[in-house]
Amino acid sequence: MPKKQKFLLLLDVGSGGLAYYLAFVLRFSSFTFPPVEFSIFLKTLPIVILIKFIAFNYFELHRPIWKYTGTQELIDIIKSSGFATLAISFVVFTLSRGEGFPRSVPIIDLLLTVAFIGGIRFIIKMKGATAKSSSSRSTRVLIVGAGDAGTSILKEMKNSTKVGYNPVGFIDDNSAKQGRTIYGVSILGTQSDIPRLAYRYGIQEIIIAIPSASGSEMRSIVAKCRSAKVKFKTLPAFADIINGSVSVSQIKDVDVVDLLRREPIELDTTFVSLHLSGKKVMVTGAGGSIGGELCRQIARFNPSELILLEMAETPLFWIELSLKNEFPNLNIIPFLGDIKDAQFLEEMISVTHPQIIYHAAAYKHVPIVEKNAIQGIKNNIFGTQNLADLAHKYEIDNFVMISTDKAVNPKNFMGVSKRVNELYIQALAKESKTKFVSVRFGNVLDSSGSCVPIFKQQIKAKKPITITHPDAKRFFMTLPEASQLILQAGSMGKGGEIFILKMGEQIRIVDLVRDILAFSGEEPDKAEFSFIGLRPGEKLKEELVGHNEKAQLTNDEKILIINSNNHVPYLKLKEELDELSQLVKSQSITLAVEKCESIVSTYS
Repeated sequence: MPKKQKFLLLLDVGSGGLAYYLAFVLRFSSFTFPPVEFSIFLKTLPIVILIKFIAFNYFELHRPIWKYTGTQELIDIIKSSGFATLAISFVVFTLSRGEGFPRSVPIIDLLLTVAFIGGIRFIIKMKGATAKSSSSRSTRVLIVGAGDAGTSILKEMKNSTKVGYNPVGFIDDNSAKQGRTIYGVSILGTQSDIPRLAYRYGIQEIIIAIPSASGSEMRSIVAKCRSAKVKFKTLPAFADIINGSVSVSQIKDVDVVDLLRREPIELDTTFVSLHLSGKKVMVTGAGGSIGGELCRQIARFNPSELILLEMAETPLFWIELSLKNEFPNLNIIPFLGDIKDAQFLEEMISVTHPQIIYHAAAYKHVPIVEKNAIQGIKNNIFGTQNLADLAHKYEIDNFVMISTDKAVNPKNFMGVSKRVNELYIQALAKESKTKFVSVRFGNVLDSSGSCVPIFKQQIKAKKPITITHPDAKRFFMTLPEASQLILQAGSMGKGGEIFILKMGEQIRIVDLVRDILAFSGEEPDKAEFSFIGLRPGEKLKEELVGHNEKAQLTNDEKILIINSNNHVPYLKLKEELDELSQLVKSQSITLAVEKCESIVSTYS
């Protein structure tokens, strides 16, 4: 037992002995009580101390005090003191047969013991709180949001001396909370008061503890923090807090993901849970941004196995390690392999027998695929065909193919390859017991290789920010939104559907960069922009619904299904792809392009 715990246990027992003595004093209203009773006190004192030592040690009152004190500890103090009182009364009255022993002494002793031991803990807690609040090294903070998240953060700050934060007050727009206190910390005002209160109280940092805040609300709070010239941080959105708990360790810098220019979309995961629980689930491209987030979201729903397929060794290593740390009881089966290798795929699927496949493996960078069209066709089109054919052959229950808005009226090879995949998945769905579906979405903020990390690097290096066109627009979504859409579509799909997510209006890239500059502490109006022109295959703005397509509502108003007249019969499409395969083998790029034009009529 550590020295501090031994000292506290002895202090508790000593307090128990003092309480017993004062119980006699209060019983006789004098520090000098009758000789007979004094003799009884001396004879019973060793018994009392021994019993209290045993009781306090058994209930381990000495263990939690140095870190936390609260209701549970008070209950333990009452239980241990009550147990000791019952034991003392039984032993003493048995030995003395009740002769001369004051019957009120055990009750007074119980009350005094609880008061003394509870008082010791209160004094230690107050001493620690005072020491922490007076520490010059603690950062003086305002907490924006006096809800559950803000309260959790406050409790951890006050209970731990290692956190390094000194909470000065709360900010909350709820008028009913104004002037009230939470754990001794006052709610000082509303969001409009941030600049004034930051100056008045010498605030060094502001923590935005509103995980449910919309992008517009976050931008408003950030503007107030910037006008106060104070550093600001935030918590993850609720969609990102997997275990539902909030702690100081989750405090992070405000990022562009937190300020999405629309309400964050949270999907109903009830059916997803039923769909995935206890199932063998496979994810291709598991080491990528979308594949990795997909794996983390799937793991929440307790699959019996999670099969990872990734062609790059290092990303596979990291996603497996991350999942094992976060979900230690999850059965993870990693495979290092390529979807272009049909023989390898069949061996893997025949051994693992997955029930659900999420296909996220693809080449995704438009300029790279545009310059390497043959490789793009091999990987994106024929790799997907290999996997889909095996899903059909082995009668896998569900197959979800990740598509993109660039497949709509495509102008580049990456978009063409994804549109061919959509057509093939729809055609195969009519021939198969497997439920094949596709999911289209826009650009994913902060995914690997996306524009956001590039802009951040340029801002950090004080270089001109390169943008293709001042009017270029894109649909944006977060990684959790993308992965939830994929999972929701998989649970809803009956076969052959293309799902899209309502993502609001497209965002101008220039406006996105201005937000990033503001969150980086830079002045957007002083930034230097370099407009380099649209690259080969790029559009000025993207689309989610193509020619001869209509979007139809589903049971979930946030998800739409694409109805299309562009279906291609399976046998005809299979014949077209066989011809394309021969052209690819012969490296006939021009003829391969022409063949893609004949398959995807909307390709220009």
